[in-house]
Amino acid sequence: MPLKRSFKALTAAAIILLTGCVGYSPNRETIGQNRASLIAYMGLPEREYPTEGMQVLHFPRSPSGSDTYFVYVDNQDRVVKWEQVLTEERFDTIAQGMTKDQVIERIGITKITHGLARGRGYVWHYRYTTPHCKSFVIEFTPEDIVRSAGYRIRSGRFCKYVGMG
Repeated sequence: MPLKRSFKALTAAAIILLTGCVGYSPNRETIGQNRASLIAYMGLPEREYPTEGMQVLHFPRSPSGSDTYFVYVDNQDRVVKWEQVLTEERFDTIAQGMTKDQVIERIGITKITHGLARGRGYVWHYRYTTPHCKSFVIEFTPEDIVRSAGYRIRSGRFCKYVGMG
């Protein structure tokens, strides 16, 4: 029995160490790395697509995290730049009439979503780092078109959603 328990403990420790190796965010050492090294460090991207002679890899962090990183890889599979895209500057480019794909190409995907009553569409909430406890909210039509977008003020201990800001 002690051998089985030791093996289980060793296995659990190995899993913790291996999952701990995945990085949360890119850093200055990320520039110039090859694609395989990037994925070994960051994990698999949520989405990937070509743009302007490069591949853009999306790395949203945690189910309701406040960071989404876009990493740009050139034709030689080298990282040329990265950016955190959940910013007010980017949010302010989201406008009525845009498609869901256009939104994703600017600020990525969120995991905080809910549907609207009577099949009127759905809403995406983006939490982001701000001292003002705000989030960004997008309402889509059933046809995946932005109906409205804006900021919501969160309050309370965990900054719960309580109204439009």
